[in-house]
Amino acid sequence: MGSLKNDENPQLQTSKVSYEPLLYVNGVRRVLPDGLAHLTLLEYLRAKLIMGHSTFFGAKGIGLTGTKLGCGEGGCGACTVMVSSYDEKSRKCFLKMFFQTLCYQCLLSTSIFCRRNACDYSGRIGKLQESLYICALNMKSLQESMAQAHGSQCGFCTPGFVMSMYALLRSSQTPPSEEQIEECLAGNLCRCTGYRPIVDAFRVFAKTNDMLYTGISSVSPEEAKSICPSTGKPCSCNSNNVNDKCVVGDNRYKATSYDEVDGTKYTEKELIFPPELLLRTATPLSLTGFGGLMWYRPLTLQHALDLKAKYPDAKLIVGNSEVGIEMRLKRLQYRVLVSVTHVPELNVLNVKDDGLEIGAAVRLSDLLSVLRKVVTERDVHETSSCRALIEQLKWFAGTQIRNAASIGGNICTASPISDLNPLWMAVGANFRIIDSKGNSRTTLAENFFLGYRKVDLASSEILLSVFLPWNKRFEYVKEFKQSHRRDDDIAIVNAGLRIHLQETSEIWVVADASIAYGGVAPCSLSAKKTKDFLIGKVWDQNLLQDALKVLQNDIILKEDAPGGMVEFRKSLTLSFFFKFFLWVSHQLDGVKESIPASHLSAMQPVHRPTITGSQDYEIMKHGTSVGSPEVHLSAKLQVTGEAEYADDIQLPLNGLHAALVLSRKPHARILSIDGSEAMSSPGFVGLFLAKDVPADNKIGPVVYDEELFATDYVTCVGQVIGVVVADTHENAKTAARKVNVKYEDLPAILSIKEAINAGSFHPNTEKCLIKGDVDQCFQSGQCDRIIEGEVHIGGQEHFYLEPHSSLVWTLDGGNEVHMISST
Repeated sequence: MGSLKNDENPQLQTSKVSYEPLLYVNGVRRVLPDGLAHLTLLEYLRAKLIMGHSTFFGAKGIGLTGTKLGCGEGGCGACTVMVSSYDEKSRKCFLKMFFQTLCYQCLLSTSIFCRRNACDYSGRIGKLQESLYICALNMKSLQESMAQAHGSQCGFCTPGFVMSMYALLRSSQTPPSEEQIEECLAGNLCRCTGYRPIVDAFRVFAKTNDMLYTGISSVSPEEAKSICPSTGKPCSCNSNNVNDKCVVGDNRYKATSYDEVDGTKYTEKELIFPPELLLRTATPLSLTGFGGLMWYRPLTLQHALDLKAKYPDAKLIVGNSEVGIEMRLKRLQYRVLVSVTHVPELNVLNVKDDGLEIGAAVRLSDLLSVLRKVVTERDVHETSSCRALIEQLKWFAGTQIRNAASIGGNICTASPISDLNPLWMAVGANFRIIDSKGNSRTTLAENFFLGYRKVDLASSEILLSVFLPWNKRFEYVKEFKQSHRRDDDIAIVNAGLRIHLQETSEIWVVADASIAYGGVAPCSLSAKKTKDFLIGKVWDQNLLQDALKVLQNDIILKEDAPGGMVEFRKSLTLSFFFKFFLWVSHQLDGVKESIPASHLSAMQPVHRPTITGSQDYEIMKHGTSVGSPEVHLSAKLQVTGEAEYADDIQLPLNGLHAALVLSRKPHARILSIDGSEAMSSPGFVGLFLAKDVPADNKIGPVVYDEELFATDYVTCVGQVIGVVVADTHENAKTAARKVNVKYEDLPAILSIKEAINAGSFHPNTEKCLIKGDVDQCFQSGQCDRIIEGEVHIGGQEHFYLEPHSSLVWTLDGGNEVHMISST
């Protein structure tokens, strides 16, 4: 089970040994059964019993619910786990943190990451939140610090934070810096604490400058053996008596032993890797999943190419950070997945005399490490492209994503807002492509992207590697990205710009140029007219003004362009070039003097300062707990992953799942609802509409002015029309999508301005707060200032963490109803 048949892989014809796919979870040996290749690692880890298909009905999961399902797309970090892997070349064990919400197939290859398939982790050892504690009274220092610093409130995100920090400490040879801690936690989101107490909890494990916290000179560990529990600030009272008062500034704190939360001992531990996995020989693998899904893990390039030739529509995956989203959230169906994580030719990272060769399966974090090393070893002028890539990768995503996502996956996804593709185009990168017959060809990056999600690859071809050439003297490369927030966010517009200058008669002339943008077209776009205009021109202020005019007509965005913000995006393309011109000019002797001082700030890189917030409170203890900062009762359960939420409760064997039938129209009349196709769906149990509600169909928190299930009209996209019940959650969602609702479209109001013009307001909702005589105040002429204008506030997308879920069961023949619901 789990091995390829001999007729599918000649490598196995001479071997009679069949290895079962294995992984170790919290030190426990697990054999991955066949038939589960469709599951995410998260689903495999959390489920106690895996159901939904006759071939593996009742298969055992693990039931470790400390790892949470949050956003389901790698954006929140709630599903973070730590994975150790063994590198045969260096003969060392490595630890990394990953998300694990997208697929089961990945357990057989590398690390545990929230989006990946479980089988991609075969041959790995994973550590989850539940393994970090021995018992509630003997928690590890990391968890104890998190609880004492009040780093959890609802606690749903807490296991993810703990695992991210644990992975950093276990993989560090020395105590990490504060910058490393904040970078480590950048992929984790919290909606309760504001992050300050979380960062405080982990600061005690860092190489710390106490000046950031105390305003006094640094204190050595010998002089400061206690910290303040509210901030993790070292103090110098040297008292272990809880009744003593520690004074920092004018506030009094209860001292906590510094030794109790000293995390440096983590760095002294040997990285454990199961001997069985060290002794096993890697073998090609083949697994199946629900709906006829087939998953393969080849070990050679030729085997991967043969699979691509046999299955032209197969998707090659490494981190599964894009395909997993497509399959789970966009409902795309891929029948064959090929994990190429173990193909040596796709994992090369070779520093050559003329450039850097990067295998298509190389992880972003590995590329980042090599680039940082290269810029310290080679001449500065050769590594301008490397520095631009380093800066862009820093803002690319959280650490968990960079640890899983690959270079080739990001390129071949061909996202129009890819952060890296404009840079590959600008730096003149070459893409090496190979087919199943071994024929290879090379194409420039700027010629590779053909349209929306379309690239220059035949069905039998794969991207083998990327070649990044070193820069010439006076060749400058710069990256740009504008997003809604700086950290871990997709781009609105991004860009890669390159210029090569030559000095002639004490003036600088453009010898070559390349300008590429993302977020302004269906694919990454090269500004070719601007490039042609620049070549041969003198690099001065006149060139800047003329180039901006050409660029304005070179990048054209239609008013109805997807993504909106058309004028803003147009202005960004010009702004990026303007900043690039200033930045290059500042590097050149004789030109920088012409830059106005007011423009210098445009060239400064963005450096976020280390978080320095603090919470100060005075302890005035009265009796047992009143007046003292007690750790809340749930904290120890939350930091160990033992806290149970609605989604953590296992359904009984006969439990059913519900999925909502939602409106797809903003305003329409419901003409008919046909559930016949849904009824033939696997696992279908029932469809319930407004006519099936036994009582009043009206609901509301105070005024019952909404319908539980829409009857005649829908007034927004997503309004609930009915509910489908099935044996599994996936079957329920599949059946709900098959309910056919026919509509008659009606005029829709889609903005506040349209609502005002139409006089469309909720009745009896107008409120006016008045204090004093406002009219007389304005008419008296005694106002110091009168400010008039309009303020427009856009909507805020709700980024949830804990899923909305409810568990309902009845007793006494249905006369007694019990419900557990998420908050």
